[in-house]
Amino acid sequence: MISEVFSSIMGEGKFIGRRYIFIRFKGCPLNCIYCDEYTKDDMPCRVEEVSGSGIFKEYINMAENNNLIEIINKIKTPDLFAISFTGGEPLLYADKIKEYSDILNDLGHKTHLESNGMFPDKINYFDYSSIDIKLKEHFDFNNFNSKKYDELYNNELKSIEKLYNLGSDVYGKVVIMENTAPETVEQVAKDLSDIGDDIILCIQPVSPFKDIKSPSQQNLLKIMEVCGNHLGDSVICTSQIHKYLGML
Repeated sequence: MISEVFSSIMGEGKFIGRRYIFIRFKGCPLNCIYCDEYTKDDMPCRVEEVSGSGIFKEYINMAENNNLIEIINKIKTPDLFAISFTGGEPLLYADKIKEYSDILNDLGHKTHLESNGMFPDKINYFDYSSIDIKLKEHFDFNNFNSKKYDELYNNELKSIEKLYNLGSDVYGKVVIMENTAPETVEQVAKDLSDIGDDIILCIQPVSPFKDIKSPSQQNLLKIMEVCGNHLGDSVICTSQIHKYLGML
């Protein structure tokens, strides 16, 4: 269930640069063409007990509540901002994450859900939440047709709306690539503004991966400009700084 636990900076999104503990979960039903997170189900959980060391210890029963809380207490630092449930797709384990979140909140920690939003019925309250909004170009359409995409996109918006109404500090994130059309992302901004015009939209240039390239500066700025027609200054560009820094 859990693939790794570590303390690092949030490398993307609204809280970029903040200190987090990340609890990464295995598995995701999607297969985005730029995804670089892959773990096998039978791989043990690894924990970086000394942050930034690159040295990991393997744990067999990390899913046990006491084991996870002990690890969090061991690696937490005074500058800790929040604890992230990330993946993969963490809501594959929604009941367990709810259990973890309640315990961590009782201990005074803030929680952050990082999800693709495909399971709105499994959404519960988190202090912070980010929904990775997918574009059609993120998939190989030999395996993912338009009907499936439309269902996914609608579920992402439902997840954002549910989190927003629950009082979570929720924001959307869109990965853009070399040929991403501004009008495609503008529609996302419009749909977000219909939920709440104070919702932040993070525009994230893809980190180059295999044959996938980042957008030009001109196209990045144009995309931000047209999104501003609907969200004003609630549009920000956040690249994956942890990758530039060579961090987890």
